[in-house]
Amino acid sequence: MDFQKRMILKQRFEYILGFIVLVWVMIVNIAILTRYVFKIAIPWNEELTVLLFNWVIFMGAAMASVTKSHITITIFQDALRGTTKKIVGIIQNLLFIVFIAVVCFQSWKIVFLQARTEQFTAILNIPVYITTLAMSIGSLIWLTILLTDTYHLIQASPVESEASV
Repeated sequence: MDFQKRMILKQRFEYILGFIVLVWVMIVNIAILTRYVFKIAIPWNEELTVLLFNWVIFMGAAMASVTKSHITITIFQDALRGTTKKIVGIIQNLLFIVFIAVVCFQSWKIVFLQARTEQFTAILNIPVYITTLAMSIGSLIWLTILLTDTYHLIQASPVESEASV
């Protein structure tokens, strides 16, 4: 994925995450205000903040893969050059792909199970799979980005791949 497409995708993620965080902060502040000023507890605020938290976490993880911002220990990889560095980068991506593919597959199984059994949240009475859907969609986006990165890494010459690993 070229730089311009990455920046457009990053910007879209930032808008989505910014909106979710804004709603999240407003809900928490309203809950604090009503509880401590008006002495009224809002029962649904905790359930909604947990739901939004899941979306922020998994969409944030997908966004971090767009900008290659995940925490990595590169001391070994930095010592390598050329084809060896490219091969290590490809192996690293393939291991990541396997892990994220398992997470993606299992989370979709859970979403379908929750939808089939018609599970609902206790207070808001919304389908539980909406919370799990965050993991499914986030990991699917992450997996797609990893697959494209790995494809481009394989296609690149060893010198080009040093910059992208």
